Amino acid sequence: RDRKEQERADTGQVYDELWVRHWDTFVSPKLSQIHTLKLVNGHHDQFKPKSEIRNIIRDTPSHGRLDATDSFVFSNDGRQIAFVAKKPARDYAWKTTSYVYLADVDGSAAAPINPGKGGASSSPAFSADGTKIVYLQMDDPAYEADRNRIKIYNIDDQSTNIVADDWKLSPSHVDWVDDSTLLVTYNDWGRNKMAKIDIASGEITPIISEHVVGAVRRLSGTNSRLIDYSAMDSPTDLYTVSLDDGKLTRVTNLNPELTKDVLSPTEDLEFVGADNATIHGFILHPPNFDPEKKYPLAFVIHGGPQSSFSDAWSTRWNLNIFAAAGFVTVAMDPQGSTGYGQDFTDAIRNQWGGKPYESLIKSLHQLLESHPYIDSDRMAALGASYGGYMINWINGHFDGFKALVNHDGMFSTVSTYYSTEELYFPETEFEGVPFDEKARENYERWSPERFVANWKTPTLVIHSEKDYRLVVSEGLSTFTALRRQGVPARLLYFPDENHWVLKPANSLRWHQEVLEWITKWTKDTSDDSKDGEFDKFDVDVDVGRTSGSNRFHIQND
Repeated sequence: RDRKEQERADTGQVYDELWVRHWDTFVSPKLSQIHTLKLVNGHHDQFKPKSEIRNIIRDTPSHGRLDATDSFVFSNDGRQIAFVAKKPARDYAWKTTSYVYLADVDGSAAAPINPGKGGASSSPAFSADGTKIVYLQMDDPAYEADRNRIKIYNIDDQSTNIVADDWKLSPSHVDWVDDSTLLVTYNDWGRNKMAKIDIASGEITPIISEHVVGAVRRLSGTNSRLIDYSAMDSPTDLYTVSLDDGKLTRVTNLNPELTKDVLSPTEDLEFVGADNATIHGFILHPPNFDPEKKYPLAFVIHGGPQSSFSDAWSTRWNLNIFAAAGFVTVAMDPQGSTGYGQDFTDAIRNQWGGKPYESLIKSLHQLLESHPYIDSDRMAALGASYGGYMINWINGHFDGFKALVNHDGMFSTVSTYYSTEELYFPETEFEGVPFDEKARENYERWSPERFVANWKTPTLVIHSEKDYRLVVSEGLSTFTALRRQGVPARLLYFPDENHWVLKPANSLRWHQEVLEWITKWTKDTSDDSKDGEFDKFDVDVDVGRTSGSNRFHIQND
């Protein structure tokens, strides 16, 4: 098939159903599959194949029409494999449903252990004796941010039990500690924590409660785990953690020069938002901070929207970058954010420009009252994805910022529905499809496009050609609406990036443009020596190390 495709004279691609493209790639007839191959140890520790390569999905009841994920695991004896897959169907684009399949490596057909109409499944893991599988599953088949439930499947009697069903938080990873205890990681108030859960009682015993635990791997023959671990002021490194006492032992130190003496520490913030809810966030201060001086503000809004600001290291939207450029940097988690219970996450449904916006503006006012060193005349707001949507919404409803940055944001809720790939997302957020009369009102109510005539704030618009989540026309429409009305604006376009800017040189350009834009419009007008000028930034990055720990250097001239 590959050879025939390469020999075709034309380049046309034909589709009869949705899921035409995803993230940054057009879908091909191929599906992700899992293959197994038995090996034997030959001479000089060189492994040799003992069997033919077998596609374990080909013999499923779906006759190979399964789209496997990278979430799969072998039993301890190597005889079985559990994997997560989604079955292509007409509703593929508007249903999140995926299943955990159990297959015998030697030949039996794979079959789902959790058939039905549930939502997305993830994180399968065999018990030590191979008789049970623990996994995570959402209940809602059309909601990607539903709470993950912890389920245990008994292979012998095919029964399923739910663990800690009354727990309000949503784990992202689950594994076995022993026959009576599970290990989970989960987002909780800006930290990604690790804990043990007693299977019988559901009791939670914390192991790591600070900063952010990322990937977790078993260490054979020990009661420890290998993890990646980071904070906003500490780049990602590998650690081992004892499940007995929570002791952390550092394994790597990839960026010894990036110490807490160089990076700004984080401080927690809490304000009162819409519905009198507690709105949590973080604040970072510039180097050599002096509370007697006045500083500009970088007010950063996260995407998702079912996401959150966590005390983690990242080379995208690293809050220390803005602090190092001289800005007091604040990032809040309004309604829709994760880690504060499912009710708080769900509160954004059909409220995109409602409760979250109200909470952000209320938090901003309380921030200014409690932090007098922030200059209210020198504020910039920045956001990506949903944060970019919120930037457009703010431009139509609030004029307190001197500059805005919209990265891959939404211009029209209606046009986005017809051009995005994961239809289950807007159909859940706006409670239906835009060609339904009642749901159409929801789409139009929260569309930033309706308020374009109110836009006045200078805006940097950033968008990329391979962004299939929010297509490039959303950014072009935003830029058109601004410039046609004479509002100062700048468009930064990447022809080779997706929803994220990942290439090192493009990241440099992104940071340079963003920092220069917000600095230009928030400059201190009381300083006559810099009248008519604004800082130029020399942004450098060392990309010679692991991608999770790139090093940034900022110099403003």
